Order: sequence, then structure tokens, then C-alpha cells
Amino acid sequence: MRRFVLIAALALIAGATLTATRLPSNWLISPPAGRVAMVGTMPQGLALSPDRLQLAVVDAGFNPPALRILDARTLRLLRRIPLKDAFGTPVWLNRSHLLVAGGSLDAAQDVNLQNGRVTIPTSLKGPLLGWAAGVAVHNGIVAVTYNMARTVMVADLLHGTHYSYRTGERPSAVLIARHRVIVANQGESSLTVGATGNVEHEATIAVDLHPGALALAPGGKLLYVACTDADTIDVVDLARERVVARIAVGLPQGSGASPNALAVTPGGTLYATLGAENAIAEIRNGRLVARAPAGWYPDAIAVGARTVFVANGRGESSHANPRFNPEAAIDSSYVASQLVGSIRTLARTRFGAASTAQVLADIPHPLATPAQTVVRAHGPIRHVIYVIKENRTYDQVLGDLRGANGDPHLAWFGEKITPNQHAIARRFGIYDNTFADAQVSATGHSWSTAAFANDYAERFWPIDYGGRIDRYDFEDGAVASVPRNGYLWDDANRMHVAFRDYGEFVTTPKSHYPVTTHMPGLRGKIDPRYPGFDLAFSDEARIDEWQREFASYVAHHDLPPLEIIRLPNDHTWGTRAGVPTPQAYVAQNDLAFGRLVDVVSHSPYWRDTAIFAIEDDAQNGPDHVSDQRTTFFLASPYAAPGVHHAHYTTSSVLHTIELILGLPPMSIYDAVAPPLYDGFTLAPDLAPYNVLPERINLTATNAANAYGAAQSARMDFRHADQASAAELNDILAHAAGTTPP
Repeated sequence: MRRFVLIAALALIAGATLTATRLPSNWLISPPAGRVAMVGTMPQGLALSPDRLQLAVVDAGFNPPALRILDARTLRLLRRIPLKDAFGTPVWLNRSHLLVAGGSLDAAQDVNLQNGRVTIPTSLKGPLLGWAAGVAVHNGIVAVTYNMARTVMVADLLHGTHYSYRTGERPSAVLIARHRVIVANQGESSLTVGATGNVEHEATIAVDLHPGALALAPGGKLLYVACTDADTIDVVDLARERVVARIAVGLPQGSGASPNALAVTPGGTLYATLGAENAIAEIRNGRLVARAPAGWYPDAIAVGARTVFVANGRGESSHANPRFNPEAAIDSSYVASQLVGSIRTLARTRFGAASTAQVLADIPHPLATPAQTVVRAHGPIRHVIYVIKENRTYDQVLGDLRGANGDPHLAWFGEKITPNQHAIARRFGIYDNTFADAQVSATGHSWSTAAFANDYAERFWPIDYGGRIDRYDFEDGAVASVPRNGYLWDDANRMHVAFRDYGEFVTTPKSHYPVTTHMPGLRGKIDPRYPGFDLAFSDEARIDEWQREFASYVAHHDLPPLEIIRLPNDHTWGTRAGVPTPQAYVAQNDLAFGRLVDVVSHSPYWRDTAIFAIEDDAQNGPDHVSDQRTTFFLASPYAAPGVHHAHYTTSSVLHTIELILGLPPMSIYDAVAPPLYDGFTLAPDLAPYNVLPERINLTATNAANAYGAAQSARMDFRHADQASAAELNDILAHAAGTTPP
């Protein structure tokens, strides 16, 4: 069992002889080569003061936001100013005042460092529910983007005038240059350019996919644009208003670098954070010349005379959470609270061949394909059934399995509630070191079907879960959140592999059906009678509907090579009066999964089928190894029984499916993830699996006086994870008879 090493603990650390950290993704984080300071959750902006002596940091994650001022030389915290909301890169007005985009405050905030006061000038207030995302200042002119209103507001502070004009979809970063306001439209592939006078916008410049950050080259004639989903930095000639060069920054193993922040030196050297590759790129003369390791998900950058400062949105490591305490005011063991960010410094002289080699060494190296394996195209496995469930940790369900690395004290839904999952694990293989690549469902369904979540999704989910934006646009086909290469069904469509989707990325009406989808690649490929995330619809009924279609496929000998099935009800509805208890929901989900394996194993397709099942994330429970360790099940005649301690991930599951179906990887993550070669044998065991009956009452409902019933009734369960995580987890802990430590 590989041990997660906590590099830093809310203190300054000098990087010397420290051990590399293995992330849940199986990627490594190199020890820091300079100083490190831990900050708040998801720092999203950095800015050096005019005298370069102080560094402003915007904490804009799940926990309450704040502006931090650090000593630029030592990274010592000088001041922390709480903010009601915040986003993006702060802007220094002078040595004692900064502007910070206010998110849900619909305005830019003026932060006074001398007295700690935060004010909102009338001239910097924007449209109601506009959601301020970016701010820029130049010669007394301030521009603020409003992400939900497709608007940029421009205020001339010297002359007391202000106006606004329309932008593209999801405006984010903004910059003022040569009497122009330039806005990156992250929901499109465009920039909006307007004059700093009171006129309509002048032009739209086409750039690569999902621009998220902007920086001017020295002299102001060229603009650098970080295109977060294209793995490129576009170079725009502002006089001609078009892209004149395109700098590729991704690694050759696959797409998914997520260039998401830029900084330029007076001499013209460009630095870019590569969020999803945990690295920084150094670019000179239009060419990437070196990389250097960063922390976990770098997303902001600033550059001094000799030093590069980088903010790492998720800090330095993941964490175990055996002392899961949802009763705390801020549950420090909840996955979103544990993503405490960090600031690293790196001398510019440290970029070179050695730092580039270290970045490559931190990536998992693909396993050699065994001489004989069933994990291959045109092999004995011709059908894949891929099941995606909701939000459980390994310990929470399988912690009571003997002989594996579980903690039985943390098994909220142990064998009495989940007999089929325990029986399937014992027969087909126990996987006690498998990790969800995502922290929550907002990105979990993207990771589960695309082996990736893009920068828009990664930046906005902590704010959504922190209750500061009312917009769950991660599973509805919103362009901003769709990754470059699409999803597993798009991969299958490109390779002409037939598939059927049951409930994943669909829209379910109040009547449960007919179900529709916003995803172009799923149109005509979904079962319109199989609901998506709809807790009022039983998982048992879902399997009834799936079984109806499966019987038809058996009769007509035309089962598609790929089925994607969502079984979401282990999410639970809390303790809302009159709905199934949390135990009944999880037991119902267990029985539905057991029935699926039973039906397939008693069919002619059993001999050439592999069933994979994983949670989309592991956020709603305790685990003594990692808050991202989760349950994984493989059921197949070729499954290798026993305990499998190898480090696998969501992307490992997808890579294995791709190899069996002859599909190319969708991102760098599935391209380098180790497939489950050791999970399969060459000799099949064709004995069917017989579903085990439930051991508790599946129709048991919550009483009106159940703990948390009133809170559960007020919670939003229209989408996964829209309910307050702290409240729901507290309710589940009590329902399980667990008292937080």
C-alpha cells in the first residue's frame, strides 16, 4: 500500500529532503524547490505589489473566501482579510488598496490594507446576479466581467463615467491595453474587444478552445491567450485583431494540460501554469523551452525579478479523513475543505533540462502490455457494461471486508446493508487501493466518462459547493464544461462502436420520463424510460427497465459492445420524512447492482462480458487512507479473485474499457493510467452469480422526527451534491449510528 505523504501542514516549509507525494490520480508531486506557504482553499489569483515586496493571494474555494497578503521574500503571512466572496486575480491600485472581483456580490471590491475595510464603490456595482469574475485596471479605468450576465462593465474613475457592453459566453479574465478592453469568453472560443470609450464593442477575435487567462507581451502589441481546453497559448496581434501564432504546451502523452494562468517578465519570457499537469511552462521567443514541477493543480502565477510565484489550487497532497466530522462549523475533514491550497516559489534559474525531466518523471509510466491478456481489442471480452454510482468511500461500504485494507469502524453501510457488493468483491476481486479522480459529482461524472474535467469545471465547483453561485452546469452539456475530446460516447461514436446510455448526462422530467439529453453524442442512444439522477425513482425500477431492454438484446442477438449505466441512489435523500432511509437507499442500490450481475451472468453474453462499477467520487464518508479512495467492482468470467492492492483510478477503469473496445485514450490521464491487467485471468469461470436478497427492509422510510428530517426536506436534490455537504453528511453519520469524534 503506497502511503500518502503530507508534505506540509499549515506552515512554511523549505524544500529540501522531502518525499514526493503520490496523489489519488497516481501522479506524483515533487518536493518544492523553493519556499512553500499553505493558504486557504482553491487560491485563484496572485499579484505582486507595485514595489514587489508583497504578494496578494485570493482564496476562492469551498471555505470562506479571503484576501491574504504575504511577504514576497519569505511567504510569511502579513494579513488576512475575510471577504464575503471573491474570484480571479486581484489588482493593486497602490501600495494600500486592491480591487478584487466579488463573485456573488455582483461588484468589484476595494480592499484597504491599512484598516482592513472592504467597500464596494457605486461605480463598480454591476448587474444583479451577474457574478463578478474578473477585474482589470489601467490609467484610472476599471473593467469588471460578469460571468453569468455575458457583460463587461467599464468605469472611468477619473471622469466618473461608466457603461457596459455584451460579451460572449462565460466572460472571465479581462485586460485593458491600448485603449481597449479585452475579455476572454471561457464558454466559447473567442475574445471580446471593446474601446475604453462609451461605445459598443468593436470586435470578436476567434481563438482556440475555452480561453481562460490573458497577458500582454512587452510593448503591448501582442496578447497571449491561455486556451484552457486546447493545450495552447494563442498569440494575438492586437493591431490586426487575429491570432498570428499558436504555442502548444501539452505533453505528448495526451491532451489535458489546462494552461490556465499567465505571467510575463519585462524581458518577454512567458510563464504559464499547466493546471492539470501540475507544472509550469517557460516560453521564450514563441517556443516552450522548459517545464518545472508545481504543486497540485497550479492555477495562478506571478513573476518577480528572479522568482516565479505559483498558487496551487489543491495544495500539496490529498488526505485521509477517518475523523470525518460533519458537525463542525467547517468540516475540515470534508474533501472540499481538505483541498487547502499552497503558494510555491521557484527561482527562474531552476527551469531547465532537469526540471523538465522531473515533470515527466512525476507522470505514471504506462505498463507494458502482457504477452497474453484478455484486456485487448478483438479478444475474448466483446461487451463492456460500465456502472457509475454516487459518492461513497471504500471504508464506508467495504471497510468490514477481512483481508483487505479497510477499517470496520468506518463501515457505515457494511455487509448487512450491502451483501451483494461484498459477495461480488469476494468472488471477483477486492480492490482496496482504487481512487476516484474527482472530489465531487460536479467533476465526478466528467472524470468518470471523459477521464478529465476542464479548468472551468475545476475552478467553479468549489464555489458552487460553497454556496456562492447557484449554477450547476457540469452535466447538462454547457459548452464551458465540455472537455476538448468529449466523453466516452463521443470516443465510441468516432470509432463506430455501438453503445447504449442509461441515465448518464440526461435530463429527467418530473414525470420521470421521457428522458432527454443535451449531449449531441448521446442523441438517439439513450433509453428514454431510464431516469438519470432522480431519487424519487427506485434503482430497482431502473434495473427493471434496463433488464427489459437487455432481454430484447438477448432475443435479437444485438447487445451493443458498450453500455453505460447510472445507479445513483446510494447518494440517499438524507432523512426527509416519508422517503427511504439512508440504509434502505444504499441497500436498494446494492440489490439493483447484484441483480444486474445476476441477469448478465445467466445470459449468453456472460462468456464475453466485463462489468465495471465505480463511484463517481468518494466525498460523502470517512476513509482512513484517502478522502478519494472509493469502491470498485469488476465482474466477469475472466475476473481474477483475491485482494488487489495495486493503485488504480477512475482513469484506469476507462483505460481498460478503451483497450477492450479498441478506443483511443481521451486525455493524458487515461493514456498513462495503468490498466487492470492483473484484474483478469486467461481462464474463464463461467459459473453465474446469484443475487443475494436484501437483509434489511427496503421500504423503510424516515419518520417525521428523524434526525435531520427538517433539514433534508429543505435540501436541493435536483442534482447530485446540491444539498449542503456538511449537513447531509452529518445526517448520514447519525443515521448510521455514528457519532462524530
